[in-house]
Amino acid sequence: MELRLAFNEWGQFTGGRFADRQWLLAKWEVCEGVIWPQEKIDIMLGLVSERLGLGLNDRFIDLGCGGGWMLKGLTPDSGYAVGLDFSAQMLHNAVRIDAGDALVQGEIGRLPFKAGSFDRMLCCFVLINMMEDEVVERSILDMFRLLKPGGKLLIGQLPDKAGSPDYDSAKGAYLDFCRRTYDLGEDLRDVNRMPQKLFDVPVLTSFLEKNGIGFRKLPSFNPFYRPGESPTVEWRFDLLLEK
Repeated sequence: MELRLAFNEWGQFTGGRFADRQWLLAKWEVCEGVIWPQEKIDIMLGLVSERLGLGLNDRFIDLGCGGGWMLKGLTPDSGYAVGLDFSAQMLHNAVRIDAGDALVQGEIGRLPFKAGSFDRMLCCFVLINMMEDEVVERSILDMFRLLKPGGKLLIGQLPDKAGSPDYDSAKGAYLDFCRRTYDLGEDLRDVNRMPQKLFDVPVLTSFLEKNGIGFRKLPSFNPFYRPGESPTVEWRFDLLLEK
């Protein structure tokens, strides 16, 4: 409930003002005036689409779509694109930018869809906010339930507990880059700060193996990407689940 309130408040604060920005992903950059270059956006969306193998015959859902920024970018690659979020305010913002073919309010863990409803599924920058292992595990099982046979689910941007120092170093270097490159405004990085879970990779992969879920662990898109940097990083990881 507190997390839903935080996202509703953040969604209300942003409104439709940042529809052209990556505010779903890195709100401090938005407030301070940093807009991702198109190259960075294209790399991120292209990586997601390629890993999912999105096609024009696929029923696709973005779980935890927020204001619809990623959903809007991926809709042209799919046959029918649905966005789901537990925040009514976030979905209101997604409507304003005309994201996806359909938007649904719902909660991961109690998803309002029948088993086998989707060919391709995305859940990115979402489980990072779920602090308890049991909530994460329940959410994964609920999402996997919705996959059709042969389907793929990409769970993206999971912070690796073992890589936390590397993340801190990369974030510091990126902030220095932003200070040199942009005319930054007020520092609002800690306003309505969301919790961030650090994942114990052996514990998580053991859970997947125990439940017979096929998966691949992949490096995540680099949210601090700029020219000369690697497009992927090891201090965050993605899970590609296949049925």
